[in-house]
Amino acid sequence: MKEENKMPHADIEYRLILLGDTAVGKTCLFKKLTTGQYKEKNVSTIGIDRRTFRVKCDLEEKDGKTTTKTVEINLTDTAGQERYKALTKTYYKSSDAAVILYDITDKRSFNNIDNWIDSINNSAQIDKSNYQIFLMGTKIDLVESGEKERDVQEQEAMDKCEENKIEWGGECSNKNFSEEKLKGIFVDFVKILYKKLGDKKTQQASLKLANFKNKKKPTARFC
Repeated sequence: MKEENKMPHADIEYRLILLGDTAVGKTCLFKKLTTGQYKEKNVSTIGIDRRTFRVKCDLEEKDGKTTTKTVEINLTDTAGQERYKALTKTYYKSSDAAVILYDITDKRSFNNIDNWIDSINNSAQIDKSNYQIFLMGTKIDLVESGEKERDVQEQEAMDKCEENKIEWGGECSNKNFSEEKLKGIFVDFVKILYKKLGDKKTQQASLKLANFKNKKKPTARFC
């Protein structure tokens, strides 16, 4: 009997949540990263959706040495509609970082970044000192093709990051960027998280093991 193929062992796990207004491309990015597929039109997310994907990263240790680790990214897609924001906030606590997206052809989605940052900073569910926020612009393909005009300059976004002390992830195209190129952006995010949080999976695994040992073994029953 052949042994089933197993996923490679993950050394670290980080949990990231995608935030941003409706139609900025959260679900397109989510699906491209987790399935490798791109759809021109997606049904708006109702509530949340969660999937994982893995990347290999060369991470710098405290002693200056570099080590290669497999990192599992647990990614949560969220609804951008106002009526779902209360539900979205409940998932802040279970994430290590937020990736806020805006549409570079829609200034309103960029202006609303402040609301998303405030929502995170005012949340009592997370430890702000150990939480990271990233910012990404989407739909650069629409500008490059001439289909739409740019409404947000890249420097504006970089200034926004500096002003709020968050990390700039650059501009992307869920349509034209390959799965590998998009994952490369998240590899850069992982490197920042590793410096800030360290080996998160080891800590979680130790806690799960302790909880398991504390559970009472079930009594055997015979029919």
